[in-house]
This record gives sequence, structure tokens and C-alpha cells, in this order.
Amino acid sequence: MRLAAVVGCLLTASALLADSSSYQIKPDGKSVAEFHAEDTYDAFDGKTNKVSGTIVADPANPASSTVDVTVDMGSLDTANSLRNREMRQRFLETQKFPTSRFKSVSVAAPASIEPNQPVDISVTGDFTLHGVTRRMTIPVRVVLIPDGRVHATALFTVHMPDFGIDVPKNLLVTVNDDIPVRLDVWATSER
Repeated sequence: MRLAAVVGCLLTASALLADSSSYQIKPDGKSVAEFHAEDTYDAFDGKTNKVSGTIVADPANPASSTVDVTVDMGSLDTANSLRNREMRQRFLETQKFPTSRFKSVSVAAPASIEPNQPVDISVTGDFTLHGVTRRMTIPVRVVLIPDGRVHATALFTVHMPDFGIDVPKNLLVTVNDDIPVRLDVWATSER
């Protein structure tokens, strides 16, 4: 009986990973977008779990995958309400530009991806922040989980002036123009 259950689970996992599937990224607290900023006096981190989107992937042909991820910029939290208000209103202008988005145009990946085996890929796409869109290539580590989930992590740097964001630079405070961003995304199969 146990052998039949194990074989059934393996067949189900193989079927889930056998062809192209659509995976949903829901803003349910599992996925997170984080950044790290440094200014003249200190360093601070910000994050949000309001990340949503879709991944369409075929483990037998990863290069045909597509990614579309949106982050709610108005929900970024730095653990300081004054800094949050300043960041959202003055610099990110979240009333006008409430989200950022990355939409892939190509994926460079190995010929296939096996379940539970982390794989490093490169995803090129259009990244929109603060109303400005730039083409970027982002390194991504992907793990296909046999229960119908995809876990993807990415670490990349955003040069704020490229997106029309003037970070503070004055006698009192200077913020670094290059902001490291980390995405940790969990997507679930729609099957």
C-alpha cells in the first residue's frame, strides 16, 4: 500500500513538471521584495510582502519561460514612519507610481530543470520603476518543488537616477545611488 502511494506521488510530481505550467505569485506574505540603503549617518532596510505576478515555465524547456512580477511600492516599510512617508511621497512618489514591474523578454537557462535542484538562470526583461522602464538582466536562482510550487530568488542593483529618482545629496544627508534589491518569490501552480 505504501509503495503504491509513493509511486502515485512520484507520478503526480512528474506530471506537474512535465510541461508548461502557469504559477501565480500572490501577495500573501510568502514572497518578499527587500532593499538596503545607506546614507551619511546610517544604513536601513525596507521590505514589502505585497508582491504578485505570474511565472509560466516548462522544466523541459526553461528558456521558453516568462516572468511578470509587480511590487506594491506604497507598502514598502523601513520600520520608521517618518522615513516611510518621506521615501514614498518625496522620492518614489507612490501616489503617482504605485507599483514597480518586471516583465521578462528572454530567459537564459540550462536545457532542463530537475525538481528540487537549484538552478541559476538569467532573466532579461523590462523593469519599470517610478514611471521609467529600462531593460535589465537579472540573475535568478530557481527551484522547482514537486508539489506544484516554484521558488525563485534574485539579487540585483538599481541605480536610482536611471529611473528619475533623485536620492538626497546635501550637506546633511547623502544616500547612495545604487540600491541592492532582493526578491524572494514563491509561486503556486494554477492546475
